[in-house]
Amino acid sequence: MTTELCPVYAPFFGVIGCAVAIIFTSFGAAYGTAKSGVGIASMGVFHPELVVKNTIPGKLKFY
Repeated sequence: MTTELCPVYAPFFGVIGCAVAIIFTSFGAAYGTAKSGVGIASMGVFHPELVVKNTIPGKLKFY
């Protein structure tokens, strides 16, 4: 059913919008995880005594 308010291609753009939101959310999560991993790895090289202190917040979020 096509009207002026709802053209035939409206569902296509709705689905594309949802897909783009999911894709960018996944990219953002991957980017944040990678940045965090690089930070922890560099801290392990420069300040090895602080590595355990840095990983405790990550462990606490699972409980």
